[in-house]
Amino acid sequence: MAGARKPAALEEPGLEQVGLGALEHSAGLMLRIAQLTAFERFFALFGESEIKISEFTVLMAVAENPGIRQGVLADVLKIKWSNMTKLVRTLEERGLVARHVPRHDRRSVVLSPTDEGRRQIEKSGEKMYRLDREALSMLTDAEHDQLIALTRKIAGWPPISER
Repeated sequence: MAGARKPAALEEPGLEQVGLGALEHSAGLMLRIAQLTAFERFFALFGESEIKISEFTVLMAVAENPGIRQGVLADVLKIKWSNMTKLVRTLEERGLVARHVPRHDRRSVVLSPTDEGRRQIEKSGEKMYRLDREALSMLTDAEHDQLIALTRKIAGWPPISER
């Protein structure tokens, strides 16, 4: 029978009905659930785009740090080296970054943004930042700033004011 409602005992419980006991005080679990929730919201807002968020992140980091070694960037962003290689290859094929092997260290690869890469940042940057904030619109500006400060601390990064 189409549209028939399931008996209450068989309905999915709502968020307020599911208890996790002591896990509700687990910072690690709460960070993980919050991260996934924020990503769901961001991707729903972001929709289709000519550049993926992971690509934009790497492109922006390269633009902020021209000449950075690919391995250093992978370590800072917590991206596996093999995945970073794929990301950089995609950006290079699209003409957004240039890869160079320095003469003094033939085992490393340094990255620089191209002019087209800078144009892509100009084109996509405002949208990325706006949607990032929209995805966390349940937070006040002060709470958002506090979240950034606390997550930077957890990551071992210096406060923004010290940079």
